[in-house]
Amino acid sequence: MYEKNLTEDLRLRLSKTDMDFLRELSVKRNDSISSCIRSIIGEYRRSLQTLEAMSDFLKIAKSKEAGCPDGDTKTNFNDIV
Repeated sequence: MYEKNLTEDLRLRLSKTDMDFLRELSVKRNDSISSCIRSIIGEYRRSLQTLEAMSDFLKIAKSKEAGCPDGDTKTNFNDIV
C-alpha cells in the first residue's frame, strides 16, 4: 500500500547478492522491495534509539553510584526500636 508521508527519493546501487537478498526477503514478507528497505531502515533507527536510551540510563545509574544527590533519603536502620 502506498504511504502518503513518503516524500524523499533514493537511488540505490547494490551488488547482485544484496539485490537477490532483498528480492527473497520481499517474497518472504509478501511485500515490495521498497517496503522491505524502509522496514530495515526503521528497525535500525529504533535499535540505535534503544542503545542511546540504554546509554543514558547507564550514565544516570553510574552517577547515582558515585553519590550524586538525587533527592532520595536513606533510612537509618541503626535507630530502629
